[in-house]
Amino acid sequence: MNNGNKKILIVDDDSTTIDLMKELLEGEGYSIDTCISAEDGLKKLKFQSYKILITDLKMPGMSGIELLKTCKNKYTDLPVIMLTAHGTIQSAVNALKFGAYDYITKPIQIEELVMIIEKAINYEELKLQNRFLAEELSKKENYFTDSTNSQYCELVESIQSLKNFDSTVLLNGETGTGKEVLARTIHKLSRRSNASFVPINCGAIPENLIESELFGYAKGAFTDAKKDVKGKLEIADGGTLFLDEIEELSPKAQVALLRFIQEKEIIPLGTNRKINVDVRIITATNKDLKTLILTGKFREDLYYRISVFPLNLPPLRDRTEDIIPLGMWFLNELNQNYLKPIEGFSEEAKKALLEYEWPGNIRELRNCIERAIIIEKEMYIQKENLLLMSEEKKSFDFNDIGIVPLKEIKDAYINWVLKKYNYNKTLSSKKLGISLRCLRYKINK
Repeated sequence: MNNGNKKILIVDDDSTTIDLMKELLEGEGYSIDTCISAEDGLKKLKFQSYKILITDLKMPGMSGIELLKTCKNKYTDLPVIMLTAHGTIQSAVNALKFGAYDYITKPIQIEELVMIIEKAINYEELKLQNRFLAEELSKKENYFTDSTNSQYCELVESIQSLKNFDSTVLLNGETGTGKEVLARTIHKLSRRSNASFVPINCGAIPENLIESELFGYAKGAFTDAKKDVKGKLEIADGGTLFLDEIEELSPKAQVALLRFIQEKEIIPLGTNRKINVDVRIITATNKDLKTLILTGKFREDLYYRISVFPLNLPPLRDRTEDIIPLGMWFLNELNQNYLKPIEGFSEEAKKALLEYEWPGNIRELRNCIERAIIIEKEMYIQKENLLLMSEEKKSFDFNDIGIVPLKEIKDAYINWVLKKYNYNKTLSSKKLGISLRCLRYKINK
């Protein structure tokens, strides 16, 4: 049994009982802290997180029941097991009404105690995982695996080699290339597959909230903190945390993440409690982090911590042999969702799919197929129903525009190209025939 991350706090005024339980449980692989009073127990709980609290029912000063009530108010997810003598069993049963997980009578039987401890820990872990159950079920773990593209096949081989390791992984790729899908695949193939996969889009969370999202917070930590909330790192304990758009982390959050990766412990906002957490980190970006390091926007030491195993996802325009098979894969999946009998693509539609450059990559392809399925009335999807962006008007009608300053025409054209290529600045600069630095200058001008 490996219980290295399962810390238990025992509170009992009987030193003999404490010494016996500590010896027995440490023999089972648990990490044990002890206190001889409820008051001392509360002091320890302020600075350290525990998986289980075991407390005697009757003690001088604050009783076990009072300690239980305080814990249920301050540390709502901490399971409490009551110790009781035969004469106070009814009191222990009453303690269940106040939120105790279970009770055990003295003298202690180690087999019974370990069984109750494990049930309590498993119950709390299941509660955490269930918070993400609906989301996980909605993201069906059906992945396209029939690629014949050499780059993608090498990528799959690299993922297979990660199965027995917990190295941090950095996924590099343009928007829509399937970085989260790949992260989920890495998690599913790993030794952590039975635990939670917890995704966070760093770019979608305001800068002032990202730390509370990652590390959690205590009731009263800030104005809207009405209750204790566990952070995503603690929720992912034993599993995988996926940080998409890692480049969007603020400098302060980068320091906090680096500290976690080094020390494997978190301190929720508004507390001094250290919580040991075992999490595998996978990150993703569509930016060049090395360039961001040179400009001072990303920490070099964090980069080396998160990129132990970097993987590059090829854009869809470099996987032309996969476009039609992927399109059919999405078609079959979406046919079931929309109860459509569409059998495939017309030859003109196939040609259009292959010639299009897919600035939005796989995500854009799926959206394109979904839109076509909704409006298609034939057995095969027709070219005109794909509504590809390349079908948009490619030139300005100057008679409609009228006489305007040349700068406005330039700005309008740059914005049009950016929109056409899903605001991919690297691809847009290539199409405009200018450097990426020049494009950024024109955007910010």
